Amino acid sequence: MTIRKAIPILWKYLLVVMTSCTLAFVISQESRAAEVSDASSSKPAVVAAGYDASGSYVIETSDEVWQDDARKRGVPVRIISPTLADGEVSTKFPVIIFSHGLGGSRIGGKLWGEHWASHGYMVVHLQHPGSDESIWKSKPPDQVEGNLKRAMTMSNLGLRVGDVHFVIDEIARRAGAGSDAFKFADAKRIGMSGHSFGAQTTLAVAGQASPSIGGQSGFDKRIGAALAFSPNARNKNKMEKQFGDVRMPFLSITGSKDGAVLNDSTTVADRMLPFQHMPAGDKYLLVLDDADHMVFGGLNTPRRKAGSERDAEIQADVKAVTLAFWNAYLKADGSAKAWLAAGKGEKSSIASILAANDRFDSK
Repeated sequence: MTIRKAIPILWKYLLVVMTSCTLAFVISQESRAAEVSDASSSKPAVVAAGYDASGSYVIETSDEVWQDDARKRGVPVRIISPTLADGEVSTKFPVIIFSHGLGGSRIGGKLWGEHWASHGYMVVHLQHPGSDESIWKSKPPDQVEGNLKRAMTMSNLGLRVGDVHFVIDEIARRAGAGSDAFKFADAKRIGMSGHSFGAQTTLAVAGQASPSIGGQSGFDKRIGAALAFSPNARNKNKMEKQFGDVRMPFLSITGSKDGAVLNDSTTVADRMLPFQHMPAGDKYLLVLDDADHMVFGGLNTPRRKAGSERDAEIQADVKAVTLAFWNAYLKADGSAKAWLAAGKGEKSSIASILAANDRFDSK
């Protein structure tokens, strides 16, 4: 079965998305504010082996809309790229894709994308029509709730997966053609990431399978590693079968307050289930104390009134751990992998940056 033919199957049985979809309006309010203001975060006291510090590359940002003629669908993208200084030797940069939550846009994950790009990654932030800011922006307030509910569909998850496949096709095409924006992109080293609904999208393309059908839905073998902010397993049936085919390196990130939102029944434990039911081998779980759902969206806005006093530290830790993960698996950096694996007593280890009630597991 081809990837594209498998997409319709996704609509029938991936029942893991509903819990994060109710967060759309909250996400949209951060997105709206981020268009006007981007408040900077304070520097945390602990420096994580340099992984939390900005990299040496100057970055540039460009917005485009890529047209998928086969699906008659335009996909807005924001490209955050490292730039080479005059006289610098040309290099190939791995590519990371980021998928926003329901009601979000291509500005989602801004903090993470800019950090990764400064360390030598090309980051492509997708915007998914039908489950993006269009469901609330410029709409009367009394219509927003209904629009959100109508966007909570398996069809939209299928469209998102199709967007990822198309964008990877397009990255490969543009890199092969030597286009200006992608002439330094390494289309053979691709990472996938996403928040909330984007985490469900990430799980789907990383190999999450149907609990009742043997084949995979949406799996894209061109992805070398994946990272999910606020993943979930709302469907508790046959989870070993659901997540048993996620064999690529995978990092799950959640927090002690990343549970129920807007009377949603999700618990923090639900967000750990994908990791727990994936096969062993290069799998990681980070649970940050006092971190809520929205801090993982990667936006700093004045409207984030419910944030934790630890937000700046949490963001620094996320930058550090995610960069180490990408370096380990997209750049084959043995020191980064060792940093993730080192024990608590070692100074150069992930344990050196975590607070007492933070949790980091690997298998």
